[in-house]
Amino acid sequence: MTQTIKSGDITLSVTVAGEGPLVILMHGWPELGLSYRHQIAPLARAGYRVAVPDMRGYGGSSKPADASAYDIDSMADDMAAIARDLGAARWVAVGHDWGSPVAWRCAQRFPDAVAAVFSLSVPHRLAAEISANDWFDAVYPNRFYYMRYFQPIGVGEAELERDPREALKRIFYALSGDVPFGEWLKPRPITAALLDGLAVPPPGPLSFMTDAELDAYTTQFAKGGFFGPLSWYRNWDVNEAQSKAYGDQRIHQPAGFLCGDKEIVLAMFDGVVEGQRALLDDLRMERILPGAGHWIQQERPTEVTAALIEFLDGVREHI
Repeated sequence: MTQTIKSGDITLSVTVAGEGPLVILMHGWPELGLSYRHQIAPLARAGYRVAVPDMRGYGGSSKPADASAYDIDSMADDMAAIARDLGAARWVAVGHDWGSPVAWRCAQRFPDAVAAVFSLSVPHRLAAEISANDWFDAVYPNRFYYMRYFQPIGVGEAELERDPREALKRIFYALSGDVPFGEWLKPRPITAALLDGLAVPPPGPLSFMTDAELDAYTTQFAKGGFFGPLSWYRNWDVNEAQSKAYGDQRIHQPAGFLCGDKEIVLAMFDGVVEGQRALLDDLRMERILPGAGHWIQQERPTEVTAALIEFLDGVREHI
């Protein structure tokens, strides 16, 4: 069932299923709550109440016109609003891609309410000590880097909105386990556009997504555009400052992490999985699936769902 839930002056479209301890599943870029389509029913059958929002800027949820509205603290507040609306004093934060920093932030921002946190694809890390632009220039000097490309408002939007279906298919394919590792970050001229030079998907449906599912994504992005989703990338410096404000940046709740060994985040942040271990006081699960890419809950739904249920059952006493 889809519900509309208020968070301050915005509304969130949230799919809710099941009864029991609340688990909120947070998607990333450029996705929707649809990305958890394989997990909702099994988690509900396992005895959990599952809430899956279209995150702020996406799908059926509000799309603020100010790029500064897409900071991580605000996203965490959205998740807390969902929990309050559903009457849950304690809940579990689960995130993928950009949803992962939101899930980690929920654990920091609401330590008494968030009982545990589980991340898909993006490990927890310390806030950067340099600005976004300095980091882009230091790590990707004089070459294309997608986060740098997303900073000017309108540039990425114009490219991706010309043909949303083709853009989404190219992005999904390029970050999947179906291409050689590193396809997303292969060297390209700094003047390149996002889709320039990325591998072209083969004809027909993607291996992990039917054409009907891709069409469902396309419908929402054709209607809502890419400004909101891209604006998540435009708050790097604000997000890093917010993270530092929480003190030691450690996660004290039980935590779990799962990704594929072809996860591009592992290439962007060297040693990030190892570094995460020093920041998690109670790491209950760490799994890396061979051959899997970035869209882990869609590429490997059975394994991800089983791992989530195992983790949730292990922390249920804390919820």
